[in-house]
Amino acid sequence: MSLLRYFIFILIVISSNKSYSQKNASNKIPVNVFSTFKTTNHIFNETTLESIYFTCLVPKKIVLEEIEKFYSNLGSFEKEKKIFNSTIQTKGEMLSVKLSIEKKDKRTFFYVAQKKELSEENSIKNLQESFKKILMRRFLNDYIKELELSIKKTDKKQNRIIRNNPNNLLMNSGLFYKFYQKKESKKIALKSALESLYEELEETKANYNSIN
Repeated sequence: MSLLRYFIFILIVISSNKSYSQKNASNKIPVNVFSTFKTTNHIFNETTLESIYFTCLVPKKIVLEEIEKFYSNLGSFEKEKKIFNSTIQTKGEMLSVKLSIEKKDKRTFFYVAQKKELSEENSIKNLQESFKKILMRRFLNDYIKELELSIKKTDKKQNRIIRNNPNNLLMNSGLFYKFYQKKESKKIALKSALESLYEELEETKANYNSIN
């Protein structure tokens, strides 16, 4: 199991144990995974610029992979020392932005600014909103993979118990009787767990599809 998938699985399990609300995709993801958007002054290669940013618990490596794909599809994407530059064609105009990704206090910070001043604030917010949704899909998609793996393991374990359980003809013996009852109770518990996993899987897939 990858570190990211394990991390995601633990976060969702914790939130589920707290009867976490599942009305929509954003509620499906624990609230501490993604922050709201904020505006701040940030240093881009010794130049201080007003920027719009958000933070997340998704590992920096994953964020960088998704950023490169996202901005390369929109336009240009070039690295300059520790920051990135991108030029995007939007609504008939060219939008040039600077991007900075940092890891602080176990969180990944993603800043977006323009070369001089934040004159297209709404456009920058739209970019950040779109990219945040991509990370949310990535988060839920990895959780779906983890659920499918758990279903496979639970189903395999349940089938093994059914195969190994003693024949009913052996129930006259007290030893086999107790053994049978113990195995049957495990089988029922696993069946219940399997049904819950399937329900969770369907809900998570629905939440994944609701992000647009």
